[in-house]
Amino acid sequence: MQLLAIVRRRVLWSVVVFFVAVLAAAPVRAAGAPIVIGGTLGLTGAFAGPSAEYKAIYQFWLDEINKKGGLLGRPVKMTIYNDESTPTVAQALYNRLIDSDHADLLLSPYTTFVGGAIVPIVLSHHKLLFNGGFVGINIFRAAKGSIIGSYTYQEPDYTRGLFELLRTIPEAQRPKRVAIFTAQNPFPLVVRDGVDGQGGAVNYAKAAGATVVVNEQYPPGTTDFTGLVQKAKAAHADILLELGLPDDSLQVARTVQQQGYKPAVFCVCGSQVSTLPAWSKLGSAAEGVFGTTISWPNQPYRDLPKIAAFFKRRGYDTVPTYGIVSYAILQVLEQAVDGAKTLDQDKLKSYILSHEFHTVAGDFKYQADGTPAYSQVVLQYLHGKNEVVWPQKYQTSKPAIPMP
Repeated sequence: MQLLAIVRRRVLWSVVVFFVAVLAAAPVRAAGAPIVIGGTLGLTGAFAGPSAEYKAIYQFWLDEINKKGGLLGRPVKMTIYNDESTPTVAQALYNRLIDSDHADLLLSPYTTFVGGAIVPIVLSHHKLLFNGGFVGINIFRAAKGSIIGSYTYQEPDYTRGLFELLRTIPEAQRPKRVAIFTAQNPFPLVVRDGVDGQGGAVNYAKAAGATVVVNEQYPPGTTDFTGLVQKAKAAHADILLELGLPDDSLQVARTVQQQGYKPAVFCVCGSQVSTLPAWSKLGSAAEGVFGTTISWPNQPYRDLPKIAAFFKRRGYDTVPTYGIVSYAILQVLEQAVDGAKTLDQDKLKSYILSHEFHTVAGDFKYQADGTPAYSQVVLQYLHGKNEVVWPQKYQTSKPAIPMP
């Protein structure tokens, strides 16, 4: 009987150990009412392409966070509405998210055009806006830290890295005649002019000893850039800066090739279009063109290889900037809630502005206006792929100037 009791105890202990091991290996299941994260994206309309990548990253992160047990021990629910790439639709939907859905945390829409329209609504309800969707230095400053961003450069610095690179070229060999094409949109106009005399393509060109010989704006919806390109070519501009949104920039690149215009430097510096799949589809028109992005997989930032692998599975050769900033803002949100252990908006804001965050876009220490410190990667599309040409520390290729 004693032997039988010993055997029973051992069998029982084995069963207990087995179930403990199973539970340890199983995903952590959060309990309680879900934490609701709300936002909108332009899933139809002009911004459908980039918005689709935001949505893919949101779902990727959502699956990850719930497998880890959610936030504050509660499951996370994400409600993302289609704002149709339209500011007025977005405004109505953010009122719905706040008043009807009672969203605990808010994500921004894509583009300054739409995002700027919903900021007054969010701030009037004393909510934070976790913003991986748009830049707008004046909007950030007016919000006084209630908008938390993940773009590591705002409009005045969009061309900064390119001119830092150009200034490493001996002055006698440096291209010095600049043509600037700017979309009539508040965002690219600040890319061109800067703010309060600081930054902006015109100021950076002057500091580099260059002269702006063409400075033209074009209205939204422009599809024929022949006249602008011919004007830059006739002015012998050896630096061309296209300051527009993705569709504009793609068409300018096509037109530059069609018109046989060969500047020494051509940068699509108004958006991060050269990181999107549409760029490689330009074929030879894409070759040698410069662009910018937030970070690159050869930099030692948290989870960056994982995001690169995610987009590779989706058929991308390049990690799109929108994928980086959208995941980065969710990392900040997650680390802030876990660190502050609250959803209280004031306490979250205080925590964010006083702590460091480790993201795919770098290690953030936030400035008082809710933006991380400046950081930028300059790319050049060479031999059918993007190469890092600035900063030198992370170069994957020497810059080709004049461009091939």
